[in-house]
Amino acid sequence: MKKILSLIAVLFTLGVTQAQTITIVKNGIPKSVIILPNKPVVNEIQAAKVLQDYIERISGARLPIEADSMKHKETEIFIGNVKRPELDKVSKEKLDKDGLLIKTAGKNLIITGGTDKGVLYGIYTFLETYLGCRKYSSKVTLVPTRKTIALNAINDLQLPAFSYRENFYRDATDPEYQLWHKLDSHVGPGKSEWGFWVHTLGTLLNPQEYGTTHPEYFSYYDGKRHAGSIPSWDGADLQPEAQLCLTNPDVLEIVCKNLKAAMDKNPEAIYWSVSQNDNVNYCRCDNCAALDKKYAAFAPEEKMYSTHGGSKYPALGSGSIIAFINKVAERFPDKIISTLAYQYSRVPPKDILPAKNVNIMLCSIESARNTTMEKGDTSFASDLRGWGRLTNNIIVWDYVIRFSNLFAPFPNLRILQPNLIFMRDNRVSAVFEQGNREIGGEFSELRAYLIDKLLWNPDVNIDTVMNDFLRGYYGKAARPIKRYIDLLHDNNMEKAGYKLSIFGNPVMEKESFLSDSLLTAYNTLFDEAQKAVANSPEILDRVKTARLPVYYAMLQIAKEEKTGKRGAFTTMDEHNKIPNAAIVNILYDFTYQCTRHDVTRVTEWKTTPLEYLDEYIKFLQ
Repeated sequence: MKKILSLIAVLFTLGVTQAQTITIVKNGIPKSVIILPNKPVVNEIQAAKVLQDYIERISGARLPIEADSMKHKETEIFIGNVKRPELDKVSKEKLDKDGLLIKTAGKNLIITGGTDKGVLYGIYTFLETYLGCRKYSSKVTLVPTRKTIALNAINDLQLPAFSYRENFYRDATDPEYQLWHKLDSHVGPGKSEWGFWVHTLGTLLNPQEYGTTHPEYFSYYDGKRHAGSIPSWDGADLQPEAQLCLTNPDVLEIVCKNLKAAMDKNPEAIYWSVSQNDNVNYCRCDNCAALDKKYAAFAPEEKMYSTHGGSKYPALGSGSIIAFINKVAERFPDKIISTLAYQYSRVPPKDILPAKNVNIMLCSIESARNTTMEKGDTSFASDLRGWGRLTNNIIVWDYVIRFSNLFAPFPNLRILQPNLIFMRDNRVSAVFEQGNREIGGEFSELRAYLIDKLLWNPDVNIDTVMNDFLRGYYGKAARPIKRYIDLLHDNNMEKAGYKLSIFGNPVMEKESFLSDSLLTAYNTLFDEAQKAVANSPEILDRVKTARLPVYYAMLQIAKEEKTGKRGAFTTMDEHNKIPNAAIVNILYDFTYQCTRHDVTRVTEWKTTPLEYLDEYIKFLQ
């Protein structure tokens, strides 16, 4: 009897397994058909072609693409809004804009999504999760090969944690990389949801146009109006020296007039930034000051902030801004008017709410980067929670690199996940991660990849994601590179209270995580990594690129110390300077590797690798 029951159990198990298995390709022969709606939209056609292409790359089999009206086949892959009973129970409302659904139904496979790019996100998720493909960077795609593709039961519904997800790395503007990782972009390919981005008041009411004739439109402080322009910080253009007088009724009319003209030229854009200029010179006229005082949640001395190490200022200027922005938003109810909560306007107001179509762009520029914002920047965490109590239409502008030294070792990988979880849990609906707009930089591919995964799902197992990337991107060098990452982060000085700044220099860390002994250990690990992949030229090249931050730190410290064990010179007196040969070789290796890979800048906006080489050579001479 037991044998009979066991046989029945085995047969039942086999039956279930057989029923759950869908064979798409067998021994290189197509066993399924891709089905599109009779009147497919662009995203559905693109999704079908992407799937067809990758299936062929994997197996050598080219699946046919047919319309929904064609005779039904035994095994079909439904793309998008096909009219089949299997999709009747799929909730389009639940999928919203970017949600995706991958689901088996009998011998068929459903891949569909929300009203925007959801179906494309579904295709790339299917390729990665169920077929083992990877998009590690815009240039590195892993496509495994196998002659048979068979699937077990799938029921995978995914909704993004954030409605807008921008990773501001250069790679993220690559069209396929952007779709693969489900990213948005205000500068990338295709249609952008953003009409204006940030710091727009100077565009909407230009001091060069109105400064002379109407100084009353501009900030009042230090006993006078400030209606002039000054050179921008990079020297490439002019920018307003101050802000606008937001209680002047003419300012509202001019801003709205110019905003409408811009909207008429770009009617498909949803987000329009009406936001302060990039300075803290806000208006203190009687009317503006009265609004800021009326809506301030704290006394001025309770919320004094400082950015870039400058003088402190009260960060309680959001009252006049929100009052002004609400009036603008009332004129454009079908658009989202975004405004900055930044520096002097960062603290949320009391007794006034942003309108429903007002988006708050909250900036974490002051936060340390080697500890979480919740733990290491309690002031910002308090402000974020405060805005979250007022609205859920919040985008956080977060910063994940060192602007001033793009190749400096920057141990912030461990805070990426807790920061995004904290944002998600406090009603942040959108995130802009300020990465490297230039080509290159410290761990640019790895950091971007981790951020991509976290923006979609902050609860993902980030260790699994990182290890998968390291194995796929660095091959046999993955282990020593992982040990380097761990050693760097284990010594990041968080426990000592050190604040890792986005504007710092490696010289600042020369006695901590860039000490002589640790740099020696880092180089030993990279020697091991390079040896492990010596017979794989392409991967060896990636390892050499990953090593550049260690070299850059050594170069900066050598320049600072000049002589001694770590100095740029072996001897140095009034008449005799002998450059340290080891430092010179590192300089040459660093700049050559940068130029080979088209690195655009060593610091943001300025200093190309060849300019860096030229400056360093002049220093040595």
